[in-house]
Amino acid sequence: MVREATPRARRARRWVAGATSALLAAGSLAMFGPGAAWGAEPASLLASYDFSESSGTVVHDLSGGGRDGAVVGGEAWRGGFMQFTGSNHVKLPDGLLAGRSAATIVIETSPTALTGAKFLWNIGGSASSSSGTGQFFIQPVAPRVAITKTNWSGEQSVTSPTTLAQGKWQSVAATIAKNADNTTSTLRLFIDGVQVAEKTNSTVNLSDLTTHTTNLIGKSAYAADSLYQGGVSSFRVYSEALTAADLTTIAATDASASASETAAALDLASVNAQDLSKVETDLVLPTAGGVTWTSSPAGIVGADGTVTQPASDTEVALTATSTVRGQTATKSFTVTVLRAPTAAEVVQRDLDAIALPYADDVRSDLALPTNGPRFGSALSWSSSAPAIVDVEGTDMVAPGVVTRPANGDTRVVLTVTASKDGVTATRDIPLTVRKAFELAETTDYLFAHFTGTEGAPTDEQIYFATSRDAATFTDTRANGNPVLALAKGQGDGGVRDPFVVRSPEGDRFYLIATDLSIHYRGGWGSANATVTGSKDLVIWESTDLVNWSEPRFADVASKIPNAGMAWAPEAVWDEVTQQYYVFWATRADGNTELGDSVDMYLSTTRDFRTFSTPVKWIDRQGSIIDTSVIKVGDWFYRASGDGQITIERSKKLDAITTSATAKTTGTDQEWVLVGTLQSILSGSGACAGGLNYTGACLEGPEFFAYNDDDRGAAAELYGLLADQYATGRGYLPFRTTDLNSTSASVWSKATNVNLGTLKKRHGGIMPITAQEYQRVVFHYAGVGTNPDVAVETTATSRCVAGKVSLVASVKNVDTRTADVSVETAYGTKTFVGVLPGKTVSQAFSTRAASMDAGFVGVSATAAGASFSGSTAYPTRSC
Repeated sequence: MVREATPRARRARRWVAGATSALLAAGSLAMFGPGAAWGAEPASLLASYDFSESSGTVVHDLSGGGRDGAVVGGEAWRGGFMQFTGSNHVKLPDGLLAGRSAATIVIETSPTALTGAKFLWNIGGSASSSSGTGQFFIQPVAPRVAITKTNWSGEQSVTSPTTLAQGKWQSVAATIAKNADNTTSTLRLFIDGVQVAEKTNSTVNLSDLTTHTTNLIGKSAYAADSLYQGGVSSFRVYSEALTAADLTTIAATDASASASETAAALDLASVNAQDLSKVETDLVLPTAGGVTWTSSPAGIVGADGTVTQPASDTEVALTATSTVRGQTATKSFTVTVLRAPTAAEVVQRDLDAIALPYADDVRSDLALPTNGPRFGSALSWSSSAPAIVDVEGTDMVAPGVVTRPANGDTRVVLTVTASKDGVTATRDIPLTVRKAFELAETTDYLFAHFTGTEGAPTDEQIYFATSRDAATFTDTRANGNPVLALAKGQGDGGVRDPFVVRSPEGDRFYLIATDLSIHYRGGWGSANATVTGSKDLVIWESTDLVNWSEPRFADVASKIPNAGMAWAPEAVWDEVTQQYYVFWATRADGNTELGDSVDMYLSTTRDFRTFSTPVKWIDRQGSIIDTSVIKVGDWFYRASGDGQITIERSKKLDAITTSATAKTTGTDQEWVLVGTLQSILSGSGACAGGLNYTGACLEGPEFFAYNDDDRGAAAELYGLLADQYATGRGYLPFRTTDLNSTSASVWSKATNVNLGTLKKRHGGIMPITAQEYQRVVFHYAGVGTNPDVAVETTATSRCVAGKVSLVASVKNVDTRTADVSVETAYGTKTFVGVLPGKTVSQAFSTRAASMDAGFVGVSATAAGASFSGSTAYPTRSC
């Protein structure tokens, strides 16, 4: 349904130029420059849209003909123009040029992305690669105007040698009219009122178009094409071919309006995270649409937003000037730039800004910054317990390696020293390093996935299934009831391609996934998701697989030039460098050396919060996506979707691959082809037959290792899943006892696997312990008993005869009788048969007048359940 809006006050008439001025709430606006006057619109005007709306989805027709348009995919009004975001477009009325033999279409636009296959506008019908019902359109990337009775195969077109410029307002016009012979037509293309291309013998005429139901601004007639990205300030349709003089006048008249609208739309507060009344760091000064900046007094805020803090707090007047084809408009802002901090303040602020994740729950290696996060002070670290938290590092391993103590949770203090300009300061950061964890043997499996067909918001969310043997999987939740989800407005509102990675210590989990909702984007035909997709990964974390953090969004792809998305992430821990390698697919037009611009990128992290600058990891002639990695001995194996399901191996995980296809030869420090599923299993036929294993039928390959108790007589057994996306059947499982083999006798399709009721779409399988399995099915499926005993522990101290006494108390808040053990530096105590609701306590004499801070270790067991944890206590003196 189209939602009616109250339009903004309209311009008097856009084609009557003049000087106006207005005072706006966010700043002052002024317009300058004489404009050409056009006394009256030609009578041939059929539709005119000036995009002055401020809300709603109606684009009002100012011609008087009542030919309103409708915004599809989300309006983005900007106070006089609309931003075409790559996810939205405008649907124009049917029949706009039906029965006409001549026309002019003029659009005022400022492109923001001129790559890929896209239309600026389309009049007529739809098209596909094999057929079409006729179109008249402009393709803006290499600007051309074209017309066809069918599809691309019948096009008559002419291309301009002059290209459009990104971030600049331009008047783009196309005309068509029948020639005197009444059998051919002349096509002309104009940019800024200047003719840049002409075809005088088009054998397709406007009157040849018989279908007029796909009239669009910003959307192609081809469903697979990208949507247009850029601002649009006006769009006019005439039923005659206007003269060059007319188009020159329109270009000059629209320049004044575009300059004014661009200046009026500027909002510094919305693009800057810092308080503009307390500026300390560089400002973002928008320049799109031909905007330049000046400031007074000079030398404090540069034209590019660079801030040089003065000796005292200073108000700075910023003036933005929008210039469009000689017409200008300005808008003024006032910001306050705070004085430059002293050297002592600089180092202290850098120290204060340091935040170490998990400081009160350290289970794995830490990422220790070497430069202050605000002012770049040099940071150095020392540790009160180097054997537990090492701050030195090696040539291969960064500082921050943690070796968890065997005898209980331990307090470690890191001291960080910040130095800049000869001034230093220090800060102590206390850490709680958890007792070493011994991972039990894994016997079961957790399968994280998404489901459905993008038909509902709950399809693109996280679901769990479990299995005891990797042959029969049971869903923990029904369709529509995900275990983890994003709400609309959180990121893209949907999450796909989940992958769960276990920390090397075994007791922390990270679930990483793609931030994408095809449902909310209107389906694949409208999604434009590879160009305007999220550059973030969605991350949850947990220590028990049932209590998960709130989702957070990690920007991993913005540093990649022209990045359009970050899809299908996975991660693997590298023992040699003591860090995770995280990899994903990004489309980055113009940032590829070979063919298609969808490549695999690689970054490193220790905490899934701070990521290294990504590097291009795999560049193929065709697109490559969905890489999965598993380590076997010294070898890493990876499977990718690159037109095939291609399997490679290397001993060097981060080796860069740039080759049209997988390399067939190389050293063990390079990635070298093992084979493809199609070649190994001699696949053939159509996707529907289930025996074609190419990328035309399968995607989303996913490796996993079988547990020891599920291998049978095999010394090794590995699984590889691939999503049958072409037929919509979900995952197809394969098995092998040797990932390096190319023999069909070693590889097979796993025909005895039941993946459960829900369709399994791109996800990952992780081996889990029996206790973890019991915990997951109890909490998510309501099956079995809780494997965790619920207890509450406290630790207090008191003075007895001048000596400190430590008192540990444990309350059984479970429904089961439990045996409880308390362990301290001053002794241990076990309580047998503690009833539900009962509290037991034990006092431990330190035999000293003072006691350092420490931890009380508590363990409890009940029928089929256990607990292990600790409680901190502070320093005490008597």
